[in-house]
Amino acid sequence: MSIKLKINRDKLAEIVTRGVSSAPKNSPAVIANNARIVVKDGMLHVATTDFQMQVEASGECNMEREGATTVDASKLKLVVDRLPKGADVTIDFDESKFEMIVKAGRSRTSFPTLAPEDWPARQYEEDGASFTLDGTDLVRLLSHTAQELSTVPNSPMQGVFFHVTGGRLAAVGTTGMILIMSSIPAPEGVEGMPKDGSGRPGIILSAETASQILRLFRSAEEVQVVVNEHSIFVSTPTTRFCSSLLLGTYPNYAPLVSNPCETRIILQRDACASAVALLEPFALKDQGYRLQCAGSDEGFVVAVGSQTGGGVDVVEADINGEVAAFGLNGQFMKTMLGSFKASTIALHPDHQNRRVLFQAEDEPSMVGVIGMMNISTEMAAGPKHG
Repeated sequence: MSIKLKINRDKLAEIVTRGVSSAPKNSPAVIANNARIVVKDGMLHVATTDFQMQVEASGECNMEREGATTVDASKLKLVVDRLPKGADVTIDFDESKFEMIVKAGRSRTSFPTLAPEDWPARQYEEDGASFTLDGTDLVRLLSHTAQELSTVPNSPMQGVFFHVTGGRLAAVGTTGMILIMSSIPAPEGVEGMPKDGSGRPGIILSAETASQILRLFRSAEEVQVVVNEHSIFVSTPTTRFCSSLLLGTYPNYAPLVSNPCETRIILQRDACASAVALLEPFALKDQGYRLQCAGSDEGFVVAVGSQTGGGVDVVEADINGEVAAFGLNGQFMKTMLGSFKASTIALHPDHQNRRVLFQAEDEPSMVGVIGMMNISTEMAAGPKHG
């Protein structure tokens, strides 16, 4: 336990920031609030866990004595963040008081410790499907799908469905009214992923797990991913992360993202986003933030009207087929447009199946769907007053 090391404050701050990112807040198990600190073979390792997720960050240090201990994770981060940038930091262990001492210049801070062997560590099992990705892959797969999750407790749509389909590795997130799917070519080894209840190779990640993976690895050049029936493990040489999976069978979303209808509206994404942004403030919560949409000889019409005001805008568009009026949630529309990067997108309004499918020829890895809303009035022409 008798650790002692020296390290630059900036390097220490980077290790601690990553290492304490899975620390729970006010866990009744006191030691679970602690970060485990291990010094061995010239490396400093800082780890935290909330029993569902665990992260360990590592970095080189000038080690004098190896050992291990645990200290309060939140206080450790606060202290390290407030040390002078660029300062040399010494970390020592006072065996007589069971305290860890952090020194930088004239400052001296002591932390009470608890035994590292009592810390609730998860085992990093390396069994399961193994494949490699890079940070840009993770961003493409998870950054938009993770935010489109059901907020209904115990909903089968609560997590990101991370799975193999049609020779691609895909991620799907949905609230039930908006769905976003992103995919990349399936990397070697991914075909060994465990199957869900319906026999599809895939797992369900919680929103917290997906967000943590993005925070830790979005800038990584390459990450190793291992998946088994219970856990996902993601690692680089300096960061190791593991998390439990959500149990259950993800709904069959395939009919929603396939067979787009022949009716098609091709428009500039930025122009449509501007129209939605202009009118969205007038879309009322008690009406589901509904915007009214339709095709016309002039282009794609977006409108809203209420006692609080409203308006109409027309986006230049190439329209194939007759486009009857339909409603869309303005917030969902804004999210969907922001999820694509392509300059030109295609909307396929499908009244028979009550959906609008979003695609982009220049961005085939992304597909989106928004459920249609009923239109009970004529297209709004602007503010209406009694």
